[in-house]
Amino acid sequence: MPFRILVVDDNRDTLRTYIKALRRRIKSRERDRSLSAGAIESLLEVEDSDTVSLALEKLRTQPFEILVVDLKIQGSSGDEMGGLELISESMRLDPLRPIIAITGYGSVELARKTLTQGVFDFIEKSETAVDDLIDAVQRAIDSRNDKIMRSGNPFTPMTGVEPTVFGGRTKELEFFEQRLNRALHTRFCEHFLVLGNWGIGKSTLFKEYKKICQSRGHLASIVLLESLQPGTILAEAAHSVMEGILRDLPYSVDRFKKVTTFFDSIGINVLGTGLQFSRDTSKKELSTQAFLHDSLLSLWQDLKDKTEVFVVLLDDVDNFMEVSEIIMTLKQTLSMDSIRKTKLLVGISSTPTSWLALTSIKKHHPLSRYFLSRVELTALSKNELQETVLKSLAGTGVSFSTDVMERVFEYTEGHPFEMQVLCYHLFNNQLSRRVEVDVWDKALQAALSDMGVAIFNHWLAQASGEEAKVLRVIAEAETPVSSKKIHELTETAKLRVSPRNVPKYLQRLVEKRLISKSGRGLYIMRDQMFRAFVRTSSE
Repeated sequence: MPFRILVVDDNRDTLRTYIKALRRRIKSRERDRSLSAGAIESLLEVEDSDTVSLALEKLRTQPFEILVVDLKIQGSSGDEMGGLELISESMRLDPLRPIIAITGYGSVELARKTLTQGVFDFIEKSETAVDDLIDAVQRAIDSRNDKIMRSGNPFTPMTGVEPTVFGGRTKELEFFEQRLNRALHTRFCEHFLVLGNWGIGKSTLFKEYKKICQSRGHLASIVLLESLQPGTILAEAAHSVMEGILRDLPYSVDRFKKVTTFFDSIGINVLGTGLQFSRDTSKKELSTQAFLHDSLLSLWQDLKDKTEVFVVLLDDVDNFMEVSEIIMTLKQTLSMDSIRKTKLLVGISSTPTSWLALTSIKKHHPLSRYFLSRVELTALSKNELQETVLKSLAGTGVSFSTDVMERVFEYTEGHPFEMQVLCYHLFNNQLSRRVEVDVWDKALQAALSDMGVAIFNHWLAQASGEEAKVLRVIAEAETPVSSKKIHELTETAKLRVSPRNVPKYLQRLVEKRLISKSGRGLYIMRDQMFRAFVRTSSE
């Protein structure tokens, strides 16, 4: 990845002198630092401009790491000190970009006092100007690299941390746009479901939905449903939902007059910013459905003069499986005429496994029909993943080679969380702002270690000792394998697995979703990162 410098001076002879010196002597210094010949050739690109207008066009349309500008050059509006115009625009476009200002003889100190921000160094037009420029550019290169590193890794390897770049998901965003517009322009709110497995980006998508609402002046509240303990009653689950809705709104509780009045009427006090519910047992308690209905209706009455539609996003229904009846109660509440007359749009997210388990309960069958409007998140396509990586790297000064990008997709197959973890460690192992395949193994092992802590150790622990042996054989196989071949491989590896038990172990591993079975009776481990983790853990 070339390091690009823009030099601006209205004297063509001076421009040629600066550019020739930069190309020759900056490379020489880097050669002393033992860079490869390839790195030296691609290290530096110097662009020139003898007018402010041309320089402005180049700054706005091309990436430059350093700007070198003569202060005394005619500006686009005829000003004598047009260099100031370029400095201002460069700071606006890229605050990290070092600027080296060239000023007249004897005016360096005046320039230093006048330009207190944005300029990295000042060069005086003198006999030593070329040497001074080389020194300043070298220090600017080092300074920019330091700033880039201090700006932090753009990838987010932790759950709960929003990625710096939201990649792909065009159809999923359009899906929400349609539901939002329908809620705004018709009398019908089409409540919806987002399905997706662990780490696929359901929470991130909900955050994008909220951003869409905020950008258009609509209120939205994301409720991060927390795991309920065994024995939790239905009313407590309903209280938790309302608490989450209120907490994520940009207003203090005392702004919700009708809500607080309703709570007071049934003996519930909202205490402090934590929204702790306390119960006055002297007053009659409503049914859970009545509580949800009156709470939501009161809240809409408080908010309707502030927003045309109110979007509630309930994230991770899986955590409410201990009191799964709450989802059915919510559905019944949203179906009531008084709620349907409001502009309350509700979205919920779940894993496909939990949603199937929930709706398989006979009394919960209506949920499948009610939340028929749905999207199912899958992995990012190759183009979407590469676009996400490139956008994340923008502004960092770091690039991934084509081979590295290919491997990222090969191993993660577009899984957003796995991509973030792997790219995080690739970024940390960069050399000279470039990530090549020679750092792949180290970055991959670090990523697998993190994935082990995050989820893979939990997955592996689900397999019994004998099942784990079979799992390791499948992980070592380069292609899908049959039950017979798996037994042969266990014998070759001296794992001592009974041949008559292999089919039983395979069935259990399929049920635990650790492997998949094709229609041809072949077994494979779908998640390539997990496959690499299992192979590593068996060494």
